[in-house]
Amino acid sequence: MEFHRIDCFNINLMYFKFLGVWPGNNPWRFYNYYSKAFIMVFVIIFILLFSINFYFLPRQLNIFIEETIIYFTDLAVTSKVLTFVFMHKEIIGILDILECDLFQPEDDEEMIILENAKKSSKTYCKIIMIVSYLSSTLLILSPLISHLILGVELLLPICRYAFISDEYRLMFIYPIYLYQIVSIHFHVLYNVNVDIFFFGLMVLAIAQLDILDRKLRKVTEGNKVQDTDGEASRLPIDKNKEDVMKINQCIIHFIKVCRFCELIEDAFSATLFVQYSAASCIICVCLCRFTMPAEMGYIVFLASYMSLMVLQMMAPCWLGTRLMDKSQLLAFSVYNCDWTSRSRHFKSNMRFFVDRANKPLSITGGKMFNLSLGTFTSIMNSAYSFFTLLQHFQKE
Repeated sequence: MEFHRIDCFNINLMYFKFLGVWPGNNPWRFYNYYSKAFIMVFVIIFILLFSINFYFLPRQLNIFIEETIIYFTDLAVTSKVLTFVFMHKEIIGILDILECDLFQPEDDEEMIILENAKKSSKTYCKIIMIVSYLSSTLLILSPLISHLILGVELLLPICRYAFISDEYRLMFIYPIYLYQIVSIHFHVLYNVNVDIFFFGLMVLAIAQLDILDRKLRKVTEGNKVQDTDGEASRLPIDKNKEDVMKINQCIIHFIKVCRFCELIEDAFSATLFVQYSAASCIICVCLCRFTMPAEMGYIVFLASYMSLMVLQMMAPCWLGTRLMDKSQLLAFSVYNCDWTSRSRHFKSNMRFFVDRANKPLSITGGKMFNLSLGTFTSIMNSAYSFFTLLQHFQKE
């Protein structure tokens, strides 16, 4: 399957092919085997080894916290990978809707709305890429630089693999180090590209609501009613039919946007729940780690990493709030047209649209919470509450 009109996702789709989670038809003959092997080696085995490691860790709080920070992120990454593996039909349905004629601009103003949406998506892409690679580079290269320059023992950057004896760990330290940095690099690519893809889908959904808002305000434009002796003259029958067709087209467009949002929720509901739960835990343990002694490089990593987690939560929640607000405003936008003198059929269809638009569109995570700024505030409050609770137990 080839997509021609979704140019803002070209880079993401290219990375999805490389990372083995391409949702379309296999791009080459043995891609299915390549995909399974890639995900198994760099995602499944990595997270399994990471999970086993916790059982053998020394019972020291600072060590446990350091390992936990990355582990929660890897859980979120794994959920994103599994989303593309098991929800590929829904993702294909999302891309198909974006390619349909209803979602294409009809004039220059609608083109500007879509272009502005794509620009905001690209801006978010640049920010998330810079912060992600800054954070991962600090984490990965700090042990290697200390080893090469200061001559200290090379430490594994992500996971200690405490289930391996010290003798074998020193014997295979360089292959293990290489496996970890390559794996974490791919995890960053998974994390960044899925987040950018989801952000772009939300932005395009809001752009379609902006286009629909403009259409509703102008649904009777061109068929103005002229007053004759203080009374409104009747529109010709063909003009009435044209207005009814326009309002019907707006209703179909809105139903398509609703279906688009439903597919987004179906595909990403589970991973949103995992990501937001993990991000809350990460912020909590990062705050705990800030209270303990650490090198300046690790403090910079913690600051950039926690900022990334806050950004990854706040941006979708902000878009979720905008999605709900703009969908509700459509019920008022339709009253800006010259509807009072229209036919009974037109008013009946308009009333149907208003009834449907009064229920705001929303994206739900895990069937438990809506993406909104209120949810973001609640999660941040919960993270801080857990942090204060841990501090209390630590003092005791």
